[in-house]
Amino acid sequence: MAKPILWERVPNQVAWSSSGTISQELSPKPYTITRMAILVRAIGTTTTAGSYNDAWERLISRLNLTGAGKTFFDYSQMRLLYHQTRFLGYAPRRPDRIADSITTGDQHFMYIIHFGAFPTLNGRDNPFDLSGGIPPVSTGNLTLGGTFGVNTDPGSGWTTTDGDLDIYLCGVRPEAGDPVEAYMPRAFPVWSMQSPSLAATSSAFATEHNIPAGDFLRSLLVLLTNGTNNPRDDSVLNSFEVYNQLDATSVVRFGGQTGAVTDYQAAEMLLQYDPSHIVPPSDNITTAMDAIASGGTNGTLVIGGPTKDSGLLPVDFTKIAYRSPLGALYGVDMRSVATGDLKLRFGVSDATGVAMHVGYQRYQLNPAHPANVGI
Repeated sequence: MAKPILWERVPNQVAWSSSGTISQELSPKPYTITRMAILVRAIGTTTTAGSYNDAWERLISRLNLTGAGKTFFDYSQMRLLYHQTRFLGYAPRRPDRIADSITTGDQHFMYIIHFGAFPTLNGRDNPFDLSGGIPPVSTGNLTLGGTFGVNTDPGSGWTTTDGDLDIYLCGVRPEAGDPVEAYMPRAFPVWSMQSPSLAATSSAFATEHNIPAGDFLRSLLVLLTNGTNNPRDDSVLNSFEVYNQLDATSVVRFGGQTGAVTDYQAAEMLLQYDPSHIVPPSDNITTAMDAIASGGTNGTLVIGGPTKDSGLLPVDFTKIAYRSPLGALYGVDMRSVATGDLKLRFGVSDATGVAMHVGYQRYQLNPAHPANVGI
């Protein structure tokens, strides 16, 4: 009977260096990898520290996993990966804000990357989920690659002097006589991102971005930034829509009332709402929350905190495609459509110093899995 593997450590650490290359060979792996943890240790010094927005996601500037002729994921913005896992309900917390006057300070945090469709099941951790995963690799390379950020990230006044990555894996190992479905993933992750150019302002829904075709699209996440050091921002767009061109219908649509940025606010509030797992605010502190965390000052009344995380638009396609045979698992079937049949339409309110990034959580059915025959 197939055996579960809980947190097997990859023997070699990846040493940090400013703008340095990440390249860690993981193969051979005689089992399906269902989940990966990347533990980050950053050592640094501070003087008058000032954290950037999503500070800790800047220590790595790019991360990808390739092997057996596939790219299982590729992110040039770790902020996207972190917030994607937050909205899926399983992201670990980040360290506290950067303190002043640290001589040699260690900071520890981790990324959890769950390759399946069900990172939790019935409210419990689900580490051996075979709905998605990296199949056993006996020949060819399975490599975790990427690039570290510069030594001045994650914030002003901080200098990274040393650090490393440790990699741990969960999986399912076959034994002699096991049927394929006992240890093989039903689908492979093929997660990617794009960064559309916001070259000019536009009226509501007048700017378009074509969503790539192919495989199953389970979810997407839009990240919007504006200004120096690229903080997330909710004043870039005035509207947002996912549009199905094949039948000329909106999948989701927000804005268009006045053509102003206030029209867009509902998009963040409603798309971030999920009663199955209420996502707490991100670890980035707002002005109000700053005062709460520090106790404020005598005679100061601080009311409330953030109602949403600015600059983040998660769209879960399993909620829309649940009637199709695999929709509740893998979302919208994009295998027989063309790029642009499904698109983002939005209006740009501010095109100066802004950026837009879109992360796609896609799945490719495993042809070797018996449940996929004829699908």
